[in-house]
Amino acid sequence: MFDLGFNKSTSNFVRGFAALVATLGLWAAAKPAAAMTFRTITGPEACAERGCILAEGMIDQKSSGDLARFVRDNHVQPGALVVLNSEGGVLLYGLSLGQTIRRAGLSTTVQAYDAAAHEFRAGGECASACAFTFLGGVRRDVGQGSRIGVHQIYANPAARDGLSVGDAQWLAAQTAEHVDRMGGAVGILIEALRTAPDHIHWFSERELTSLRVVTAGAMVVASN
Repeated sequence: MFDLGFNKSTSNFVRGFAALVATLGLWAAAKPAAAMTFRTITGPEACAERGCILAEGMIDQKSSGDLARFVRDNHVQPGALVVLNSEGGVLLYGLSLGQTIRRAGLSTTVQAYDAAAHEFRAGGECASACAFTFLGGVRRDVGQGSRIGVHQIYANPAARDGLSVGDAQWLAAQTAEHVDRMGGAVGILIEALRTAPDHIHWFSERELTSLRVVTAGAMVVASN
C-alpha cells in the first residue's frame, strides 16, 4: 500500500481524518458521479502493442487497490497505457493512484474513448485530483482536444468537519512531495493553490511541457 505519510501525531488530526478525507477534492453538490472503473480497450493504434487500460470516473478510496488488482489479474506489463478521463475525486486517493501507476511502470494519457467506434476522440479531461494521478505515468502525454487542469484543495462546505489551515498545509506538503517524486515541476502545485476551487486552471501546451506535466518528447495537443 502507498505510504501517504500519516505521521502527524496530534489526536485531533487522527480523530478527524476519516471525516476529513471524505470531503476532500472535487465536490459535486448534485448526484455523485460514479466511482472510477478500469477496463481493457482495443482498437486505437496506441493500444495495439502495449495495451491500454481505460480509467473513467471519480477517484475514491478503492481506486488504487482496484487498479493494482486489475494489473495483477490481467497480467498487465510495464509500458501499458492508462487512459484517464476523470473529473477528479479525493486528493489523497489521487496521489495513491498515481503511485500505483508508477510502481507498475505504466504510462498515462488523457483521452476520451468512443466505445462504439473503438477509437479515441476529442474531449477527454483529467481535472483536480486526476491531474496528480496522471503524473504517475512513466511517460505522459495529452491527446488531441483533451486537457488537464487543477484547482485549490477544498472541503465540502456542508460537511460537519471542515479543512483547517494546518490540514491544508499538510496536504499541500504531501502533494508537493508527490509532484517532485513523479518528476513534475513545483509550478504544477503553485497553479493549483492559486486557482479558486470553483474554477479550474487548464494547462496550456506551453505549461504542459515547461512544468513537466508531460514527459519529454510526448505528444502534446492541449486546449485552454
